Amino acid sequence: MATECSAKTGICDPDQLTIDWLLERRSDLSEEQIRNAFVFPDEDAVYHGGVHTIDLDKIRPMVAHPGDPDKGIPSDPTNGAYIDDLGSVPIDIAYAGSCTAGKDDDFSYYAKVAKAAKDAGLKVADGVECYIQFGSGSVKQLSERMGWTALFEEVGIQLIDPGCGACIGAGPGISNDSDQVTISAINRNFQGRSGPGQLYLASPLTVMASAFMGRITAWHPEIFSKV
Repeated sequence: MATECSAKTGICDPDQLTIDWLLERRSDLSEEQIRNAFVFPDEDAVYHGGVHTIDLDKIRPMVAHPGDPDKGIPSDPTNGAYIDDLGSVPIDIAYAGSCTAGKDDDFSYYAKVAKAAKDAGLKVADGVECYIQFGSGSVKQLSERMGWTALFEEVGIQLIDPGCGACIGAGPGISNDSDQVTISAINRNFQGRSGPGQLYLASPLTVMASAFMGRITAWHPEIFSKV
């Protein structure tokens, strides 16, 4: 998301985990070749941004809420709200996956919520269209191997092959009118980006939980036991 901070690009310092991941998938490359292709900082590089420690236990689930340019409210991921402050916000569309939230670990989260919903006897809420788009072919294969694909279909989730989708206004998951509300795990919610409706951005867990509850809802393990 470097562009949101006005940067042209962002470079992340690669670690050994990255190298090992590549070695498992690129038998034609050695560790030395991989290291030589990386961009590393100088040994004496100084970063003036400081070190920031974040206590994950204290983070409250949030959404980036839709903007309203007519009222001077920007549609921007920094313009967020705590879910427990939103009140009841019914949804029409839950859109998960994509290149932003369609990775292996994201799919494990979707499966975790879907399994909990199934165990509680739930399917996607009436009146809600729920989609998950695979982030890549390898993620699709993993989902099939793990049995997640069958699980998703059983609870009423529609699956979309890898590629550009609703996040650029293409394919299923786009709102059709301004009254529709979408909860999505894509990366941006500029007005009109995914149709004329109101687009909230949230985590994979929130998107899935909301799909089964029919309203924007933060995930917790006992959420479906009260339904």
